[in-house]
Amino acid sequence: MLKEKHKIAFIFIEEIHHLYHFISVADELSKKNQVHILTFPTQDVILEKTLAILNNSNIIVERKSTHFFRAITDKLKNRKHPRAGFWMKKNARYILNNFDAVVFSDYNHQKLLKIRGDKKYPKFIKFPHGIAGRKYAFKKEITDFDQQILFGEFYAQALQNQNLLKKHAIVGYPKLDVIKKLNTKIIFDNHKKTVIYNPHFSQPTSSWHKFGIDILEFFSQQSEFNLIFAPHINLFHKRGASDKEEIPEKYYNNPNIHIDLGSHHSVDMTYVKNADIYLGDVSSQVYEFIINPKPTIFINANQADYKNDIGYRFWKCGKVIDKIDDLPNALEQAFSTFGKFKETQKKINSENILASNTQTASEKAAEKIEELLAQ
Repeated sequence: MLKEKHKIAFIFIEEIHHLYHFISVADELSKKNQVHILTFPTQDVILEKTLAILNNSNIIVERKSTHFFRAITDKLKNRKHPRAGFWMKKNARYILNNFDAVVFSDYNHQKLLKIRGDKKYPKFIKFPHGIAGRKYAFKKEITDFDQQILFGEFYAQALQNQNLLKKHAIVGYPKLDVIKKLNTKIIFDNHKKTVIYNPHFSQPTSSWHKFGIDILEFFSQQSEFNLIFAPHINLFHKRGASDKEEIPEKYYNNPNIHIDLGSHHSVDMTYVKNADIYLGDVSSQVYEFIINPKPTIFINANQADYKNDIGYRFWKCGKVIDKIDDLPNALEQAFSTFGKFKETQKKINSENILASNTQTASEKAAEKIEELLAQ
């Protein structure tokens, strides 16, 4: 006999940019099911704030700790997040014995998978935490999951081509269902065009380590453009290993430069909505920027052989430059040359995000998860 109500856990032990990719689906599921979000004691309060914006009082937030000894070492090492393996091991029995499904937005499922063994439940469900861009989206571990929730046809086909596609559902982009309920902060009101500089954190592909300060200096010396410097949230955290102290104070004090190294606005599309031109390298955030097509400039700081590389597909959306000396000209021509990129952006956007006039992405994702659990 099929259960009418399921218990579903969403794992949230990552950085805050994961939240908006699943929270609206959790909201939809909580209308018919018992939904828990499992996080850790010091996770950002953005979780509760977002639930309040969604007017959701159904979801149960559980802030569960890691092993006591690991909590001490994490604190000594100034780690903001618990190490996933230890947190999972500490909470494995509770998670595996109390839920029909567990939803992950990252590849931190291995401990639970090993302990679950060959049992059919709980089902493991994988959400992306961004539109598929770099090769990280094609890790072989994606085949570990009982269901893959995908945002668009391109990702599904790319997974299929690499023999990584399993039971899946293409639903659209749930993050947009949350963002439309948030108030967008206005960054500049001076009528100048605004550029967002959004470097990735990974040193082998990022433009920051080679050109970042030069870019800030360039914008500080001109008066035509505003600049929003909003890098990937991990650039100045442990994974990016960059030191925020290397950014001179004068850039923070420049009235035409806005710097945000990782606040809530870095992940809620505030900056891509405020910007007229995107400047970056390999962050998939550019796919959020082109939802409404606009000029883009990409910096090939590390001489990547990118033209036939799926990990650089977004570089088809705009001009690619190799050195900062090319930046003034690229900015000057950004709008006059945009016509030759606009149709490409629209095509890539339609491939990335399934469009529907009958359901929101969050409704469709919730429906597909319920169908999985009803089988």
